[in-house]
Amino acid sequence: MKKFLPSGNDIRILGILFVVSGIIDFVWIMSYPDYALKVFGTTFPGWQGAFVKYQHPVIHWAIGYGFWFRQRWAYVAYLAYLGLACTSEVTTQVVEGYHQTRTTMIIVSLLFGLYIFTRRHIFHTIHSQATPTA
Repeated sequence: MKKFLPSGNDIRILGILFVVSGIIDFVWIMSYPDYALKVFGTTFPGWQGAFVKYQHPVIHWAIGYGFWFRQRWAYVAYLAYLGLACTSEVTTQVVEGYHQTRTTMIIVSLLFGLYIFTRRHIFHTIHSQATPTA
């Protein structure tokens, strides 16, 4: 267990979970084509709605890939995604009213983000170790 955390294997496992989450999102969208994802309290019709929906699994796949390889860009992308997602959920609650599930997702996402923030050195350490030295 002592070697598990310093090696960053927890981040790699989270990367796998992001990829699986993206697959589940994609299957959900394909199974329910009329599903409209709310972004900042609104939904979008037509091709704009499809674009908004399908970017969600793509973002999960990209972050999962980056977490697997512990890339610095994945850490930054995850924090940006976290900030936008939480802001969107809060905005949706302001527009539509309080919703317990949305509040729970915000809290869980922020706690997860705090964990990733505390593990940020893994992204920097792995990246700098891959650079050849002269």
